[in-house]
Amino acid sequence: MASQSQFILTAFAALLAPAVWWGAAMAQEQDSMSPCRMSEAGRALDFWIGHWNVTNGADEFYGINRIEWDAGGCAVHEYWENREGHRGTSLFYFAVNEDTWHQVWVTENTGLPWGLKHKDLFEHFENGAVRFQGELTDQEGNPFLDRTTLTPNDDGTVRQLIEVSMDDGETWRTSFDAIYERKED
Repeated sequence: MASQSQFILTAFAALLAPAVWWGAAMAQEQDSMSPCRMSEAGRALDFWIGHWNVTNGADEFYGINRIEWDAGGCAVHEYWENREGHRGTSLFYFAVNEDTWHQVWVTENTGLPWGLKHKDLFEHFENGAVRFQGELTDQEGNPFLDRTTLTPNDDGTVRQLIEVSMDDGETWRTSFDAIYERKED
């Protein structure tokens, strides 16, 4: 025979279960309804999320990259490690009031021109690709443009093309061109 306190606890648990379920469902709905995820622009980096092996598209391995959502879809963290073990990280963040993305890239050597970058989303393409661009300064103090184009491919890979321009965008030189293939988790 159950005691009165056991009966009260069982009744309370039965009443609490729907509230717990409802709270979990509301939290999940809030995540999907984040203001950063409401616009098409806020979902522009969806294809970029994942764990990747990075190659030249053939037989040369460049490194690994892990890209993850954070802050309810308002931020994307990138964790890069090249084949020599050098690391870099970036934070992409969505500015709701501007309806656009920005990026800050940081490596272990922020004194080099490519060791610290600030870029803004510069262009959306019809194929889903996005281009970030920023102005950097070389070691002599000369400004140059740096742009990154991320392109989702039909086969599920992503191409990342990084280019620099020393003449204010008249001509561009490739500094990194890679294919990102999803890693088996």
